[in-house]
Amino acid sequence: MNEVHLIKMALKGDNIAFSSLINPYIKQAHQTAFLLLHDYSLAEDAVQEALIQVNTALKRYKPHKGSFKTWFTRIVINCALKIYRKHRPAIELKDNQFQDTNSSIERNYLASEETQLIINCVKQLKTKYQSVIVLFYFQEMSVKEISDTLGIREGTVKSRLFTSRELLKKMLQKNDVISSVRGEGLWNES
Repeated sequence: MNEVHLIKMALKGDNIAFSSLINPYIKQAHQTAFLLLHDYSLAEDAVQEALIQVNTALKRYKPHKGSFKTWFTRIVINCALKIYRKHRPAIELKDNQFQDTNSSIERNYLASEETQLIINCVKQLKTKYQSVIVLFYFQEMSVKEISDTLGIREGTVKSRLFTSRELLKKMLQKNDVISSVRGEGLWNES
């Protein structure tokens, strides 16, 4: 079934249609929230809040203004940022935080020292730069999708990506690991 049909069915109260609509994006939602919040339980809270908001606001979704994926991702980001502002001092990323979970999402991002260093550097960026880095590199969204998701112009996305890359490059150079980052893909204009 296509998304438009699933949305119509979900609006009529069909929970299976709602689940079918959300399921393709739920893993990405968890990853996005985790990368912004750096805490699994807070990321879970953000995604749960986003699902509630999507369910109640589904009738306001306008397909002609953007894809369902970007609309849903925008809600996830807004929920994550709201939680971030509320819990800012308490958020701390620990290496062993996810050892007992069944999810491999977090382990994928914490697997190597290089990845840990990059995440720590991303965490130090302002939220507006963190968001574009997370969406572009970790969620592999296009500049257009990021623009739609964040509600900013494509030029602003490109500018923030450029600034983010420069800031991250300087941080990694300070730590004397810039040459060890595999492929140096983060520094290439994509």
